[in-house]
Amino acid sequence: MKACSSSPFSLWRSILASFAFLIVAAVLPMGSPSALAQSSSPPHSSSTSIRTPDFDESVRWYQDKLGFRMVGSTNFVQGRTAVLERSGFLLEVTEVDHVLQETSGPHGRAAGVTETPVISLLVPDVDREIARLRKAGVEVLQDPRDELDGRYRIAQIRDNGRHRVELREPIDESGGFNPMGR
Repeated sequence: MKACSSSPFSLWRSILASFAFLIVAAVLPMGSPSALAQSSSPPHSSSTSIRTPDFDESVRWYQDKLGFRMVGSTNFVQGRTAVLERSGFLLEVTEVDHVLQETSGPHGRAAGVTETPVISLLVPDVDREIARLRKAGVEVLQDPRDELDGRYRIAQIRDNGRHRVELREPIDESGGFNPMGR
C-alpha cells in the first residue's frame, strides 16, 4: 500500500470541510424556517481562508469586530492556522511570513485592498452593522446599497489587513422567504 503524500494542510482542509458540515447541521435544527427553506437544496458549508503576516492581530480583529469565535488552532513549522466560526461560516486564518503582493488598480496604482471580497457574511441589518463597525473604527469601503436585482442590501469593509469583507442582508420585497427574518 502506498503512503499518502498529502501535506498537513490538505488533511487540515479535509477535517475543516467535515467539521463545517457538522456545525451547519447542528446550528440548523430540523423544523426551523431556515432548515425548511433549505431542504430543497443539498446542505453545503460556507468557508474561506485568508493569509496574513499579522496572525494574532487578525484573529483578534475577526473576533472583536465581526463576532467570530475560535474553533481551534494549530501550530505548523510554516506558521500558525486558526479556524474561526460565525453563524455556521468558517474562516481559516493562516500565518505567512510576508505580505501578499499588492495588485495594481485600474489606473496602474497599487491597490491597498483586495479588488473583490474574500468573505461575504449574511447579517440581519446591514445599515445597523455598518453604523456599529464605523463607531468601532472599521474602514467602510462601500456604504450600504441594494444590489443583485433587489435581493440583497450589501456593504463592504476592510479588515485589519488588505482583505475586503462584504456584508450582505437578504431583503424580501417579492413575498418570498427571507432567511434572516427581516
